[in-house]
Amino acid sequence: MPKQKLARISITLPENTLQAMDQKIVDQHYESRSQAIVDMINHHLINDLVSRNEVMVGTLTLLYDVSLKPLRTQLIDLQQQFLTQVISSLHIQLDDDKVMQVMLMQGVSSDLKAISEQFKALKGVIKGHLELMDAVMPPIPQNSEHV
Repeated sequence: MPKQKLARISITLPENTLQAMDQKIVDQHYESRSQAIVDMINHHLINDLVSRNEVMVGTLTLLYDVSLKPLRTQLIDLQQQFLTQVISSLHIQLDDDKVMQVMLMQGVSSDLKAISEQFKALKGVIKGHLELMDAVMPPIPQNSEHV
């Protein structure tokens, strides 16, 4: 990947904001203030893309109680219902009753948020988190004659 051109800017901040940012730099192990500011700006820009219903890629991470038998079927049914958006899924057995599932998703941000809410609303889902990014996966070849 070619190195991006950089532009130098100057900003003025209230002292308490600067102190909070410097603490974040230490806590998050950033190499510099510039790196932290770029990360914060990118996070803000991604949130803007989400609000404008852009096509995005992301992960939906669920923690659920596998002992509830209907939940397995409901999860599979929802994944099949949203086959276009749910690209892949990974299941990790954490203990006898708890499973973490990570789904790779792509689509319009509002659709992905609505789909994630349906998964999180299922009885037995303990936690759920959708993380969206400003990227798009390349198209998946369909019905290729050269298999």
